[in-house]
Amino acid sequence: MSGWFVWEGAYALGWFMAYGRNMLILSIVFLVGSFAANLIGPIWPIYITDSLNASMTELGFVLSLSNAVAALMQIPSGFLSDKYGRKWLHAFGTFLAAFPPLMYALASGWTDLVPWVMLSGFSIGLYIPIRWAIVADSSSSKTMAGAYGWTNIAWLIGSTAAPFVGGVVADVLGIRFPFYISALLIFAVFPLTLYMQESRRKPQIALTQGEERSRLLQRFAFVMMLFSLVNVIQAVGISVTSPVIPVFVSREFSVDYTFIGILYAVGFGVASIAVQIPASKLSDRFDRRMVMLVTFLASAPFFLLFAYSRNTMELIVLMFLSNAILNTSWPAFQTLMMEATPSAKWGLVNGVSATTWWIGLMIGNALSGVLWDGWGMYAPFYASALAITVSAVPLLLLKETKK
Repeated sequence: MSGWFVWEGAYALGWFMAYGRNMLILSIVFLVGSFAANLIGPIWPIYITDSLNASMTELGFVLSLSNAVAALMQIPSGFLSDKYGRKWLHAFGTFLAAFPPLMYALASGWTDLVPWVMLSGFSIGLYIPIRWAIVADSSSSKTMAGAYGWTNIAWLIGSTAAPFVGGVVADVLGIRFPFYISALLIFAVFPLTLYMQESRRKPQIALTQGEERSRLLQRFAFVMMLFSLVNVIQAVGISVTSPVIPVFVSREFSVDYTFIGILYAVGFGVASIAVQIPASKLSDRFDRRMVMLVTFLASAPFFLLFAYSRNTMELIVLMFLSNAILNTSWPAFQTLMMEATPSAKWGLVNGVSATTWWIGLMIGNALSGVLWDGWGMYAPFYASALAITVSAVPLLLLKETKK
């Protein structure tokens, strides 16, 4: 077993050395940033409803407000990073992200959260499209799927360990304490972003034929429309249950914060990490559209079955299956989108992609409480399964980019 860890560690180190300093720093930023965010993620809805006296509808409003601001920022962020560079915008967004968790902990009512969730959305909208563009900038068409797989692993390692740690800390030291730790971690990782090198690729020589340029622009717009549809629909499917899952689990099974942390650590974190390397290999070997189509359709039923769990073990298993299957699509999705669009527009492309994703999150979060209050606690889970199934439809119009 020790030999296996040594081999894996050497392989990972060789991979980072091959991609350079930016990928090493970015992976650390992903890991620490995701740990900080997910430290408070599972307890966040419970904190808003129980400690700050918000209803389920008000909970959905708070979460959707952050997503709305994030959605508005992502296209301008991607455009500006294509035009002026990625380094300083990324660093500024990371710096701003440290303040909201600190102010969440000091809130006395749910309305106190409003300006800080807006700042959180602003910072996320600033740095998210840039981070994914940097991954594409630092890799080739042959290595891009692997690059996305490895950086996603860095993010997922943080999101796997953090929910459990956050749950334990909330049980032992109080529900507000994880927010302080989250802010401290983001402040600590910010200086690393200043050591990154500028990665923006310069535009290629402009085409002289107006007809050819028009044709390429139409193709670009059509491809982005399809990816945007997938993002919006699937994000609704995921976010329509994300605010209510911790509340559902705590009320139906009378569990503590520690169990909720374990549920997210295993059901989302471990599940997602386990499939990243196989997913990147599937992306390189098979038709990427088919990889996405199969994983979308296969994962959808498990998002509904989760609500009918009879015990805590079934909760973990069904969450694990839903996220493991769905996350297998990630390298294929991101690589196909990059290869189908011009490299000089990757910041904008990731901005559009992230914007449409956050629009879906905003809609899903807003619907979650309304569905719960209006049609019962199972309604969000039915909506989730339906949306994830429908998200597979636009894939039928995409074309494979592999030669």
